[in-house]
Amino acid sequence: MSFKQEVIRPVRNLPPSVWGDMFLNNDKKADLGEVEQIAEDLKEQVRKDIILALGNRKEHTNLLKLIDTIQRLGISYYFEEEIANALQHVYEAYGDDWNGDNISICFRLLRQHSFHVSCGIFNKYKDKHGAFNESLTNDVEEMLELYEATSMRIQGEVVLDEALDFTRTHLNDIAKDPLHNNSVMSTHIHEALETPLHKRIPRLEALSYIRFYEKQASHDETLLKLAKLGFNLL
Repeated sequence: MSFKQEVIRPVRNLPPSVWGDMFLNNDKKADLGEVEQIAEDLKEQVRKDIILALGNRKEHTNLLKLIDTIQRLGISYYFEEEIANALQHVYEAYGDDWNGDNISICFRLLRQHSFHVSCGIFNKYKDKHGAFNESLTNDVEEMLELYEATSMRIQGEVVLDEALDFTRTHLNDIAKDPLHNNSVMSTHIHEALETPLHKRIPRLEALSYIRFYEKQASHDETLLKLAKLGFNLL
């Protein structure tokens, strides 16, 4: 006599897909050609946004934030020429004298693209005693950007060594704060502290950042949709 033992397989509770039903029910959705055309229209809109921001000096801070978002969403390969031209223009226009907001993003993007920018620009974050202003701790996003910028340092750049110690200490404290526990930002901080941005696997980083970016109230719907389409079309 033989008995068949029932096999009980574990069930995993997976989070909802960031894609929603975008690629389900193909009979009701656009065919591949139409999806590719949608992507082309979105790319054209982003190109216009880059060109418009580049042509207006007051928009250069937003231009850098746009480029950074494009890179982190994993769609920079669509705009390599536009990004290269924009950063070349920013470097030639400002050099080491960037006077806009988001110093950290400017520094990181330019160094990532082989433009040498002096780390001296971060002295703007210091008080008269040479210490980093504690007021920085009130802006978590700026702290994260400064932390990521320190990963672009080279040997002997003391101000960036100090910035790394300062940001890492405070970001660890913020991540452990019950007010931020289990929040989207807390997860974002943990990921940054574990692996700096430039050392992450681009495709995995893109997927992670799409999830994060989608939950930001200020997200750009054109960029988000293009990122999702681009990720699926690769």
